[in-house]
Amino acid sequence: MGKWRLYRKKIMTIVGTLAAVGVLTVGVTGYGTQAQAAKEETQAKHLNIALQPVPGYVPLYLLKEEGRLTEALKEYNVNIKFTEFESGPPENESFAAKQQDIGVMGNVPAILGIANGQNRVFIGIAYNGEKTEATLVGKDSNITKLQDLKGKKVGLVVGSIAQNLLDAQLKSVGLQLSDVELVNLSPGEQSVALETHQVDAVSTWQPNIVKLQKATGAKILADGTGVFLGENPIVADADYVKNNPDIVKIFLEEYEKAAKEVQANPTEIANKYANTFGLSTDDFVSALQSTEFPVRISQADENDLAQTADFLYENKISTKKLDLHNHILYEVK
Repeated sequence: MGKWRLYRKKIMTIVGTLAAVGVLTVGVTGYGTQAQAAKEETQAKHLNIALQPVPGYVPLYLLKEEGRLTEALKEYNVNIKFTEFESGPPENESFAAKQQDIGVMGNVPAILGIANGQNRVFIGIAYNGEKTEATLVGKDSNITKLQDLKGKKVGLVVGSIAQNLLDAQLKSVGLQLSDVELVNLSPGEQSVALETHQVDAVSTWQPNIVKLQKATGAKILADGTGVFLGENPIVADADYVKNNPDIVKIFLEEYEKAAKEVQANPTEIANKYANTFGLSTDDFVSALQSTEFPVRISQADENDLAQTADFLYENKISTKKLDLHNHILYEVK
């Protein structure tokens, strides 16, 4: 009986040890699964991209319509969604609601988003160009120079790059924004407002410039030559970039490839996409003629954006003075 008790005790000890090892193994396996799940959680299951029907943003349309981004990101199993906006302010609202991860927009809404608390970074320059924005007057207008705008009504999207353009233009001739009456008009409202003399001029961007000329015979009073570079950045949610650097890198690589294709073959691109923007092929090519696609941010771009941040603060459009250097990524890591 004594031997049996000793034998039974040994068996129970072995079983207990095996059980403990088993529990430990299960615990390690469970921890490994949790760690993997946590890692996967930080990786995006989505890539929401905001775009606007502007010729300078046509590289994004190549990525969208031809499925290039989907192909480039197929191994990441990411659900890619493109959403089109008429201008920057409503796009900002969508970013604020965490509905967008990457987007393209003018410098003013891009900076205002940060000033208003959005955790956003600049990851590239979609396009720029001194002739990509302009102030126009009606075909029969007696306004012939920027100085003539004093005391006049100017229609534009308040809080857009057009407001920054007008400020730069007025300063170049010794005037201020306070010397004109701003009328907040969406791009779709500007044509009727100009033709019916509700406003004396409009400040806008392509393709609205070409559309206004075609629809109303509007004349370009002045573009940004010598006073305004017309930065249109690529912006992104900072947390998205931090958690998904590989996806963001691939996005930028594909955007850059598409941008180079647009620059090399403007007529071919116009044949494909002119209708998307409501333009003829010739007008689309014309809209692209003075458009540059730098994509990668340079020091000159940063300096220009910093000037826009100062403009917003000085004119009390933004209540926060920003150091944009803290929000610019020259390279996604």
